[in-house]
Amino acid sequence: MKKILLSLVVLLSGCTVVDAYLMTKYDPNEYQMITDIRSKARQSKAQCDDFNVSKINSSITAYSTQLFALYSEHIPRNKDLIEGSQALNVVAQGLSDQYKNTKVSPAFCKIKFESIETSAEKMQIVIGRRPR
Repeated sequence: MKKILLSLVVLLSGCTVVDAYLMTKYDPNEYQMITDIRSKARQSKAQCDDFNVSKINSSITAYSTQLFALYSEHIPRNKDLIEGSQALNVVAQGLSDQYKNTKVSPAFCKIKFESIETSAEKMQIVIGRRPR
């Protein structure tokens, strides 16, 4: 019985070591980029009443999210964050495109920047918890 228990403990700790090895490591550049996106979205949300400023903010945010998606896309074992960064870019690009075609309401602007900020915060948490 002791041998079975010892074998089980060794097997489980071996899996933990393998999981830790295969897990994507902390990348300070990735963390900085998503923090910048979150910060810009928070700032932009407060400026939605000014159409011209919001239009510029939406372009800057779309560029930043695209840069983040491109940076993250080839990091090995990073599937969830790659998908999240691409989805975040779609939201930001959609907001920027709205400003090109129509006059965007302040309420719509605030909702979109709130969505970007919330998504960026979730990604920031995931990146920050990675092993160093």
